[in-house]
Amino acid sequence: MGDFSVRQIKDAADRAKMYHHILEDIRVFDRMIKDGHIETGPPKIGAEQELCLVDLQGDPSTNALQFLENINDEHYTNELALFNLEINLDPLPLSRNCFSQMEKDLLQLLEKGNQLAKKYNNNLLLTGIMPTLKYRHLQFENMTPIQRYQTLSKVLSEIRGSDFQIYLQGVDDCIRSLDSVLFEACNTSFQLHLQMHPETFVHQYNWAQMIAGPVLSACVNSPLVMGNELWAESRIAIFKQSMDTRSAKNHLRKKLPRVYFGDNWLRDSPANLWKETVMRFPLLITSDDFESSEALLNAGEMPRLRAVQLHNGTTYTWNRLCYGRGGAKPHIRIECRYLPAGPSPIDEIANFAFWIGLMCGQPESWTTQWQGMDFRVAKDNFLKAARYGLSTVFNWFGKNYSAKSLILEVLLPMATEGLRKFDLSESDITKYLSVIEKRVNQEKTGAAWMVSNYRNLQKRMSKATALKVLTQETIDFQKENYPVHQWDDLLANEKHYPVYTAENKVIKVEELMSTDLQIIHEEDSIELASSIIDWKKIHHLPVENLNGELVGMVTDGLMQRHLQKGNPTATLIRDIMIKNVKSVSANDTLAKAKYLLDANQLSGIPVTFKNKLVGILTRNDLK
Repeated sequence: MGDFSVRQIKDAADRAKMYHHILEDIRVFDRMIKDGHIETGPPKIGAEQELCLVDLQGDPSTNALQFLENINDEHYTNELALFNLEINLDPLPLSRNCFSQMEKDLLQLLEKGNQLAKKYNNNLLLTGIMPTLKYRHLQFENMTPIQRYQTLSKVLSEIRGSDFQIYLQGVDDCIRSLDSVLFEACNTSFQLHLQMHPETFVHQYNWAQMIAGPVLSACVNSPLVMGNELWAESRIAIFKQSMDTRSAKNHLRKKLPRVYFGDNWLRDSPANLWKETVMRFPLLITSDDFESSEALLNAGEMPRLRAVQLHNGTTYTWNRLCYGRGGAKPHIRIECRYLPAGPSPIDEIANFAFWIGLMCGQPESWTTQWQGMDFRVAKDNFLKAARYGLSTVFNWFGKNYSAKSLILEVLLPMATEGLRKFDLSESDITKYLSVIEKRVNQEKTGAAWMVSNYRNLQKRMSKATALKVLTQETIDFQKENYPVHQWDDLLANEKHYPVYTAENKVIKVEELMSTDLQIIHEEDSIELASSIIDWKKIHHLPVENLNGELVGMVTDGLMQRHLQKGNPTATLIRDIMIKNVKSVSANDTLAKAKYLLDANQLSGIPVTFKNKLVGILTRNDLK
C-alpha cells in the first residue's frame, strides 16, 4: 500500500502545505510529458502477487511479521492484515518468453515462501477472498502494526463519521460493520503493470477501461465471503465499501467512492487522472520530507513526485496511473488492479497474457471511437462482470454478446495478434491463451468451481467444514500448478475430508454448529416461542434483546412447564427465560464445548462473538 513515511494532517496550514506540494508535482508532471522527459522506449511488464497465509486447518494465520523477518527476500513485503503478504515480481521487457519467465519467477518465489511457511505449520494460498475468513479475523488486533495503515484507517473513519459497512446481495446476503478499514483485507489480487508511451496513454487508458468487464468475466475467483455466496467477483464491491467515506447522512449530492471505476473517459493528458483525484477526494495523510519537484527538474534531476503519488495512493481506481523511476528516464504505466489472486499461478499468468494481448491489440479505430461512446457502457459492463462472471451479456460497440462468445470469437483473436505485434514467442502465446480458451469454453472459472463444490460439499458436512476443504484442496491444486479448468470435482476425492468427533481436540465448534437459527425476543410471548419450537421441531430457542445481544435461552421442556401454569399470551419470554446462559465461541474446540455440556447437564449451547449469537451446538451435532 505504498509510501510508509506518513502521518495525519494536523491543521489547515498543514493541509495547505500538502496541497502546495501536490499541485507543484502535477505542474511538473505535465511539463515532463511535454518536454520529453518520460520514457518512450520498448515497454516492460510487472506484477504484484497478493496472497494469504493459512494454518494447516485452512484458517487465517497471523504469522506475517515472523514470516517476513525470516524470508530474507526483498520480493516479499507486508500487506494490511497479518494474514496477508505480497510478492513484487521483477519487471521484464515485453518480448519473447516474458510470460513463461514470469511464471517461473513466481513459482520459485512461492516455493521459497512455502518452505518457510512449513516451519510455522502454515501454507500460502492464492485466492481472491479467503474462503475461511471470518468476521472475528477482521478485528483491529490483526491489522499490520504499521503507521500508514493505522493512520489511513483512523482518518477514513473520522471522515465517514460511523463504522464501515458492507452489504452485498447475491444468492445470500452479507451485512457487516467494522470500526476500521479491515474489510479491505478480505481482498487479495494479482495486479498487472504495463509501461505506456506518454503520447498514446490517453487512448490506451480508455481502452483499458473498455476491456475491463470482459477480461474480469473470464477471471472471477471471489464468490464466497464469510460463508455467503455473493458475486462472482465479490472483491469489487467489498473493496469499494471497505473504504467508502460516504454515508446516508452526508450524501446529499453526487460523490464518488474512493474505490471506483471512473466517471468518464480520460481526455487530453495522463495528468488529468491525478487532477481528478485532487478535486474529488479530501487529503488523508501527509509527510515531513517533501522535496521541490520543480527545483529538482530545473537542476536536471528527475523528481519522485512524491506528494501527488502519496495522495493518489489513497484513492483506488481499478485501472490506475503509476509513475516510476528506475532507468535513464521516469516511466508511466497502467496498473490493472481488478483481477483476483489465483486460482493457480498458471491461471494468473494466462490472465496477464490475455490482458496484455488485448492492450497491445487495441483497434486503430479506437482512437476516435471512444470519443463518441457513452462511458457508462464500459462501467456497466464492468459491474455486470463482477456480479455474473461468464454469465454476463456485454454491450460491445452497440451489439450484445454473451461473455463466452465475445471472448472466444472477438477478444482471443485480438489478444493473439496483439502479442504477435511485440514478437512474443508462439509457444507462450499458445500456452497461456489456450488456458483462457479452455476455461471459457468449459465455463469453469475459479468462482464457478468454488460455488459448485461448496454446494456439493454441504450435502455431507457443515458450511465451515466445506470452506476448510475448499481451501485445503485449492492449496493442493495450486502447488501442482494445475489451471482451474483441470481441477477435479471434490466429491470424487475424499483424502482431506476429516472425521469429526467430540474427542478430537483440533476440531472447532464452528465446524459442527448450526447457523440457520430461530430466535425469539425477550419481549415476545411464550405462546409464540412454543409455536416456533413446535413448528421447527427444535429443543432450544435463543433469546435476544433489541440490540441483537444474547440475553437468555428457552427450551422445549421449560416452555411446556410454563404453558401448563398460566396465560401463554400474557407471559413474556423475559419472565421465564434462563438468564445465566453458558456459551462458547466458534473458535473453541469441540472438547471444550462437550465439557460445558456435560458439566452443566445441557443438551445445547449457544455460540457467540462479542455477545452476539452466531450459532448453536447441540448434543445431536456431536453424534
